[in-house]
Amino acid sequence: MARNGEIIERRRIRYEPEPTRFIYHHAAEIPSSAAEALIGSARVQAAEKARKEIATLIAAVHGRGKTIVGAGVPGGNARLPKSLGEILTAHSRIHAAEGAFYRDVLAEACPLASLAVTRAPERDLWVLASKAVRCSEDALREQFVAMGKRLGPPWGKDQKLATLAAFIALK
Repeated sequence: MARNGEIIERRRIRYEPEPTRFIYHHAAEIPSSAAEALIGSARVQAAEKARKEIATLIAAVHGRGKTIVGAGVPGGNARLPKSLGEILTAHSRIHAAEGAFYRDVLAEACPLASLAVTRAPERDLWVLASKAVRCSEDALREQFVAMGKRLGPPWGKDQKLATLAAFIALK
């Protein structure tokens, strides 16, 4: 995204670990003694894949004469227990942990590509982005409707959150 709000690149960064992208769901199905190692291994795999994907993205954008100056990564809204055992006992926490896993891996990979990372909780993105671009939240939502029509699919929740995070990072 350029400073004027122009979308210059849209792509999905793929950095899911093996054997599954639902790593906490998988961990809940195996002995607890193996779950910690599984998640640790998955984190290393995902981080390396994210690093490579970010490098590819930066090169593609640079090849078109643009420079990526930072990254915005939405933060989660849920507070998770510190204990893996506690996380794995509740399905809602498993989902929250998987979301946190991917957001954190991405945020940790960006500095490896010399990108400063801005994080904000998902629930605050609309308010913070509207302040960053100096317009009302309602006006920003209207701009997003128009942007979605102009860009076409995909323009779902993930794309909107990423764009809001980018506006905040560009502030």
